[in-house]
Amino acid sequence: MKYGYYSSRNLIQEDELYENVNNNWSKQEIEGCVVYVRLELYNSMFPYDPKAIRKRLKDFYHVEPLPSESTISRILSRRYLTHGRTGYYEEDYE
Repeated sequence: MKYGYYSSRNLIQEDELYENVNNNWSKQEIEGCVVYVRLELYNSMFPYDPKAIRKRLKDFYHVEPLPSESTISRILSRRYLTHGRTGYYEEDYE
């Protein structure tokens, strides 16, 4: 199989792998994944609102249980990832 080439058979096998994975994510893993997806979307210049993050978590990372949009917003606020920010910088709060 060439790099980047997927046949329909490979995609079916990949979906079967996801079905067999234990989908019980811990709260820390979910929070880390939310932060990762937020920065991934930001750096790719895609919309990075809670709705887009939730969709990405569901479609690409198969996160279970899927956090609500309000939970995603709280996670982002706790990590200072709101209003286009990429983290906490002390000089912003002096």
